[in-house]
Amino acid sequence: MSSLNIKQGSEAHFPEYPLASPSNNEIDLLNLIEVLWRAKKTVMAVVFAFACAGLLISFILPQKWTSAAVVTPPEPVQWQELEKTFTKLRVLDLDIKIDRTEAFNLFIKKFQSVRSQLA
Repeated sequence: MSSLNIKQGSEAHFPEYPLASPSNNEIDLLNLIEVLWRAKKTVMAVVFAFACAGLLISFILPQKWTSAAVVTPPEPVQWQELEKTFTKLRVLDLDIKIDRTEAFNLFIKKFQSVRSQLA
């Protein structure tokens, strides 16, 4: 069996550790400000060191990001909503002649022009 000796007794042998009173749960702001004021050089040194490290890393590391997109012509289901709008416009004697292929080619043309402006 185990040879564990457990002493039964009270907490009388811990008198050097004062128990925290439950009503003293407030923060002394003046004391906190005083501690921060005394450590202001250390705080500023740490902030300055991390700011310099961040700037150094931002200049050293290359800015590299990419994105890719697959652009496909519209499906017939997607084109149906636009066809409904065209039908409503034809009632108002506005005849818009555009098909799916033409709309897709126009989109690609506009997309290429925006992309060439960014480059």
